[in-house]
Amino acid sequence: MAKKITVFRKLRILHLGLDPVAAPWSGDLIRALSGGKYQFIEHHAPAASDDIASRLQLYRPDFPALDKGAGLGRLNRMARAMRGYGLILTHGESGFPAAMAHSLFAEALKLPPLIHYHHALQGFSGGAIKRFRHRLGFARTQAVVAPTSTAANEIAANWGVGGRTLRIALPVYGSTPKPPRADAIPGLVKRRDEAWIGVRAGDLLPDADPILRRLRDLGDEWRLVAFGSKDETVRLGSLCAEMEVADRLLTSQRLAGPEDRAGLFDMLLSPRPPAKGDDMPRMPFLAAPAGVSMIAAGSEIAPVLPREQADYLFGNGSGQSAAIAEAMVTLARDEVKRKGLSKAMADFAAKHRDAADHRALIAELTGEDRIHP
Repeated sequence: MAKKITVFRKLRILHLGLDPVAAPWSGDLIRALSGGKYQFIEHHAPAASDDIASRLQLYRPDFPALDKGAGLGRLNRMARAMRGYGLILTHGESGFPAAMAHSLFAEALKLPPLIHYHHALQGFSGGAIKRFRHRLGFARTQAVVAPTSTAANEIAANWGVGGRTLRIALPVYGSTPKPPRADAIPGLVKRRDEAWIGVRAGDLLPDADPILRRLRDLGDEWRLVAFGSKDETVRLGSLCAEMEVADRLLTSQRLAGPEDRAGLFDMLLSPRPPAKGDDMPRMPFLAAPAGVSMIAAGSEIAPVLPREQADYLFGNGSGQSAAIAEAMVTLARDEVKRKGLSKAMADFAAKHRDAADHRALIAELTGEDRIHP
């Protein structure tokens, strides 16, 4: 008698609106859903760059442009391009047109289930027309995933999504990165006796004086490393010269900022809070796996950081920059506290690395028991 051979069909997931650079948690979700015992999953993302497609092992099918003003014809073409997949994942506002196409044509075309990932921590931009479009766009969506309970409450109130359709799951964090080389940032080399504070010049400039003024209160080893355009870094350099702290400033016109080289820094500053409706900031999702503490404006980011970081998050209002400056000095002087925060960040990232909530939801919607945590 011939031996029975079991052939497993691969689960093909189509990612729309994917941008792992601006939203690193989306790339980390793909990594958590891939490899090892999950090798049966194929990830497809039409707009990914060559580099991203290579790193995340993505297939790159043709797909209509995700135009926010797309009419019924383009939406219909989007929906037809979703056929043949086992699951559709739409990411953030850029992926919303695909969610709209799915709601309008899923029943007629017998499309697979769709999960939409909302990327804002709180607040919505846009008025009544945008609210109406989102109510329509999510009318038949199988699941909308919010990163926090605050975001979920606003989705329910503004877009009419509720019940089992609305889920809350913290975004996925990446694995611990390899320590960067001392010269990993072009034009800069971190010396053995230096301690670095990373910041974006554009975030610092609107109210830089309190922070720059306190640089003199740090030990001689501390340097402020600022990233930004030539105009931003030159302006910041002029301010430092006026305050006689130019020797404490290092600048880079590498626009990516300090986050993706987080391991080079001893702490990171984020002195500008997210605007209403903005996507989650990148910094927590790159700082935490690297085990680097943060001092940040905007208490709304607290749910995506360990509770130990709460004392270093500052709400909006007058005196915010002064409070950040004071925290910077306190943390620079307290190595034990700084190392404790670094460990808390690394532990938090490790705890939220396996994507268990996300895999459980996918298993529920697709019936795929091999992906269940």
